Amino acid sequence: MKKRESAAAERFRQLMIGARTWLFTRFGEYKARKIIIGAPIALGIALILGLLLVFTPVRTIEVSGDVDMFNEGDIIEAADVGEGDLMILHPNFLIKSAIREKLPLVGKIKITKTPFGKLKIDVRVGEVDFYTKIGEKYYAIDENLRVLDESTKRSKYSAYGAAYVILPEVREPRIGDYIVFYDTVEETDTEGETLYEVKEESFYDYASEFLSTLKDSESGFLEQTDGIILDERFDVTLIYGLKYKVKIGSVANLDAKLRVLFGILNEGTVVKMDKAIIDLTDPSKATAREDISLDLTEFND
Repeated sequence: MKKRESAAAERFRQLMIGARTWLFTRFGEYKARKIIIGAPIALGIALILGLLLVFTPVRTIEVSGDVDMFNEGDIIEAADVGEGDLMILHPNFLIKSAIREKLPLVGKIKITKTPFGKLKIDVRVGEVDFYTKIGEKYYAIDENLRVLDESTKRSKYSAYGAAYVILPEVREPRIGDYIVFYDTVEETDTEGETLYEVKEESFYDYASEFLSTLKDSESGFLEQTDGIILDERFDVTLIYGLKYKVKIGSVANLDAKLRVLFGILNEGTVVKMDKAIIDLTDPSKATAREDISLDLTEFND
């Protein structure tokens, strides 16, 4: 007596018949037969290559991309991958995460692995909008005052068009952390007396507020901004086009002040001046006057 096939087997058989019929209808008999024969072979090859990729150790690491900003040694160290490590122990997303954590200025990352033990890491610089000087070093920062990178050379960031930012005194910066201003942490002497006045962290919110507004502005001010002076809360100043010293004052009504600045520049009178001071501290009474004695060399990189 012939054994009756199960319902599951029947559904699978019908599925295979339907797939075969679709292949012959869609591609014709000749191509369909080639697909039916070739598909298992291709699948087998892919499986073999996948197994090789998984169990092959890393033999060489190749770094490419913006190596003028990030040298090969920094990238390999940040990736935390060593020669001899199994590929399977270092999935792509973990390598990318490790690099971004230690080198936050990195933007796009492309990881390629070969079945023969080569690991390729291609890195591209992310946004370089601002940088500052602390001590004898320069630091790339974002609009939220997070430290992205450090260098002894100013040109590393100015070459990307980043604006030079002058900040209040800060503590020793660390890559990946947010800037901490010097007097935001209370210190006492041996008798428990406060050594200096301590200001709340919120006192410095104006700095990140200004940088964020400038970056988000649709008027394109950031592209022509050479310097930003933020060391005084109520005396914010913008150096624009190495030609204009723009006195912002406080960050109150900042959007309105930037709109007035846009109007002044579009009006055209200041364009004819060699150098000018634009006062926007009161946007309803904005002024612009020529001042050829302005020394802006500090911002000319």
